Amino acid sequence: LSLSLSLSLSNRFGAGVTDHSIFAALSQHWESEFHKDMKALNVLDPTCLTRVTDYVPEIIAYVERIITNGYAYESNGSVYFDSSAWRGDRGYLAKLRPESVGDLDMLAEGEGKLSGLNTKEKRNQVDFALWKASKTGEPFWESPWGRGRPGWHIECSCMAE
Repeated sequence: LSLSLSLSLSNRFGAGVTDHSIFAALSQHWESEFHKDMKALNVLDPTCLTRVTDYVPEIIAYVERIITNGYAYESNGSVYFDSSAWRGDRGYLAKLRPESVGDLDMLAEGEGKLSGLNTKEKRNQVDFALWKASKTGEPFWESPWGRGRPGWHIECSCMAE
């Protein structure tokens, strides 16, 4: 599946693309291209290859544990990390730089640009998505919060555990 085919499908069907095999084929294409590039650069093959799609049930359970522990909340089918609850117990989340606390420009480099800083779903502007409700035409998995997908970085946390 090429990029031009991907763009063609998007332009032709837009939000009507719901067949997961299309999303899988696109991912597999770019994974293959990545491996070709690495081989051309003489980079050794990985000893272990993981894909987030293989870990969705574990990610859902991981998010449920974070909610149970009082550090996340559900809002309109999405789940957000409650930065206020974390701050009260363990310090601040600030992209590993204490001087970044409250820096909305830095926040906009990641989660903010994707979801908008002024979303009414969040309790706090710096809360970030652990699970996002899928929009029509986006890939989704069933979850206790409805159809959705893992939020930014939760995959790494879960898979690393």
